[in-house]
Parts: sequence; structure tokens; C-alpha cells
Amino acid sequence: MRRLAGALVLLVWGVAARAAPETPAPLAGSHAELACDDCHSGPRITDCWNCHEAAENPHPVGIAARDARIPEGFPLAADGALLCRTCHRLHGGDPDREFLRAEPGMTRMGFCIQCHGSSLDHANPHRARRGEGRCGFCHVRRGGRLLTGRGSARLEIKRLCNFCHDVLAKGHPRNVDPDLSLPKDVPMGPGRAWTCFTCHDPHGTTQTTHLLRTEVARHLERGREANPHVPEYFACRACHTTSDPDAIRPPGYALRYRGDVNVLCISCHVTDRSHHPTGFPPSAPAVARLAASGLDLPLGPDGEIVCTTCHDNHCASGDQHMGERYYDRSRGVSDLCGACHDRSVLTQASPHVDDPKTCPTCHVAVPVPGSAEGHELVASPKMVCLRCHSVNLHPANADHLKVPSGKIRPDPSLPLGPQSEVTCATCHEPHADPDRRAARLRADAQALCSLCHWR
Repeated sequence: MRRLAGALVLLVWGVAARAAPETPAPLAGSHAELACDDCHSGPRITDCWNCHEAAENPHPVGIAARDARIPEGFPLAADGALLCRTCHRLHGGDPDREFLRAEPGMTRMGFCIQCHGSSLDHANPHRARRGEGRCGFCHVRRGGRLLTGRGSARLEIKRLCNFCHDVLAKGHPRNVDPDLSLPKDVPMGPGRAWTCFTCHDPHGTTQTTHLLRTEVARHLERGREANPHVPEYFACRACHTTSDPDAIRPPGYALRYRGDVNVLCISCHVTDRSHHPTGFPPSAPAVARLAASGLDLPLGPDGEIVCTTCHDNHCASGDQHMGERYYDRSRGVSDLCGACHDRSVLTQASPHVDDPKTCPTCHVAVPVPGSAEGHELVASPKMVCLRCHSVNLHPANADHLKVPSGKIRPDPSLPLGPQSEVTCATCHEPHADPDRRAARLRADAQALCSLCHWR
């Protein structure tokens, strides 16, 4: 019987309902065990609280609907106040769906937006500061007066927030660091515990997303203002919970995000593609090839590929900088991919052909001519090429794969990388016919060089 989201006293049956059925449908679920006089006493309906507790129904009743758009046929009290029966149907209701008056197949949120609007614009309790009279959704009314301040919430905060936001089922977003300290003077729950309103302002804010308190938003973002991959003492706290080198030890290295390396990296490098997939163990052939290569590529605690499998922060050397493992920049050669992948298999079929089936070798999708759709690469331009090609320094034994100096002014016809750096595709046209020009160069060698070195 306690599965129903019950509510306050129900008023006179004949007066309360705007559209009461002539012949009530049979009771269902736990209510099927009731006799009529268990709920009906003469012309009145007895209090639902005889069976149900306050915490079972966070939605307020006994207050006027005001801005809400109540669908036709949903019963209200004579003065327009909300009742239990406004949302719940005892006769003929589905006990597996909290006896809501929802149509078959309608989700709970779909049911709620009938009154509240798709963006809660009809009756959003977080807009109470605008004088819209919605405080009663969260705060207690006593003696005809609305109570505010600490301890005035109708229910325990997490349970109150969960009614609309389903926070208990979803859990807290993983990209919020549980080890991060909080700014001073934010409100805390009993025993200095974190609650939803510790970080979120229930009365709303237009300065931040997700109603985050301004001081909390600034606190969370402060670590992204500087590159942590530098040999500076302060940078340790960007990835570790401490700056004490004696505490940064294996196996956990006192990493933030409870040691989840992948979540730690994407907290700044926010992307779901354009990098090697992570979170799964390498295949048996890859493991055998890696063992034979003699290269040390660290895996995660469960033997899975993680960001640091391919990337090295060089913290062990004291020269913190992030780089690809086993990439010799001075020679333009990478041994990384060949440690797990059979390079001969990768290069058996050239992707530089006019065949849409080969496009995903380099692109996230098949590019659509005349639009930007599908043109994004699966990795950085340099890494796309290094998967198959070992690129010795050239021309003139010089490193060209970088941002040109101020003295160099590349011709606008030459494409640069996302950071305005020279890439392989700056000089080579990957889609060109190699029979027309050697190495798929964008111009004859001497003419090509003059497009940058024109003085």
C-alpha cells in the first residue's frame, strides 16, 4: 500500500472532482484489498495519511496550481488547490506506474510536462525569486505562513531534489572531482555533509549552467586556466590530491577522480573521439606483439588501455610535459602504433583512393562534398599519417611539423592544422593522384617551398 505517492487530506468527493467518473473502475494493486469504507466515510474521503507517509509524495498538495496548465479532466479542489487525485488515479490506476493518470506509454517526465511545460516554464520552483509564488513546492507552510531559511524544507534535500531530477538513480556526474575542496562559506548539510544545494542554488542563477553557485563554478574552473603539464610545483595538484612527492606513489599515485585516469584526462580534454579508444583490454594478438616489441606500454589496473598507455607525462624524469610514448621528434619516427598493431596489415590497402569505404581510415565519417560534414579526422593530422608512415625529417633535414615562426608566412592555399601548425597535409594532398605528382605534393618541390620561404 505504500507504493502509492500519497498526499494530504482529500476533500469532498462531489465538490473536489472536476470530472468524476460515473462508475468507478476497480481498484488495483495494494488498494484492491480495501473496502469502500476504508477510504469513504459518508460523503467524505478519509485522509491518505492513514496509510501513507509524508516522504512518499514530494509534490505539494493543498496549494493553488496558478501558472500550471492542468489538463481537462484532472480533478482539483473547489478552490483550485491540488489534490492527491489531481495526479493519481486510485480507481483503475496502474500500481507499477504510481497510479499516475498517464496515458499508456507516457513517461513520468512526459506526464509532468503536461502541467509544467517542457522546460518547466509554466511552474518552475527555481524561479521563486521572480515573485511567481512557487516557494511552497520546497518550503513548509505553517499557520498560513511560508517558512524560509535553514530547516524549512518540506523534505530532506536530496529526496526533494530527486523528485524532479532523479539524482539518486543517475548519480553525480563523473566529471566532477570528488576530491576537490570547496570554496569557503557555501551552505552545507547536517554534519557538514555535501548536499545538492551546497553547489547548486535552488533559487536560480543566470550566470552559470545547472544553477551552479557562481563561487563554485569559478572554483571548479580555476584548474583549467593553466597547463598542468609543466615542471612547476603547483601543477601537481591538477592531477593529484596532494603536492607531496612522498605521497604520490604507486599503485594509485594519489590521483584525483578516485584514480580513474581516463576521467582525469577528459576533465580537461573534453572529447569522445579523436583519440585512441580506451577502457578495454588489448586483443590477444596485440598483447603478444607488444611483448615481442620490448616496449613498455602501461595498462590500467584491470589490464585495460588507458590514456597513459600511449601518452607519457614524464613526471618520473622531473621534466613534466605530455608526449606520445616512443615518438622521436628529431627523426619524425613513431614506434608506438607498431607495438600493438601489425603495420604491414594497416598498409596493405591504401586509403588514398577514391572509395568511400576507405574514408573512415582517416575521417570520422564519409565526407559530404560541399559541406563540412564528415571531414573531421579520427586523430590529429600528424597522428593520422604516423599510423602508417614513418616520417623522417624533411625537407633539408628540418622539423617542419610545428607552428611557423613569425618570419614564415605560409601561402593561404596551404592548409594548416587546428593550432595553425604545419602538418603532413600542408605540403601533401592525401587525395591527389600520385602519378600526377610524386609523393602527392601540392606543387612541384621548388615551387612548393617558395609558398612559405618566399623571401
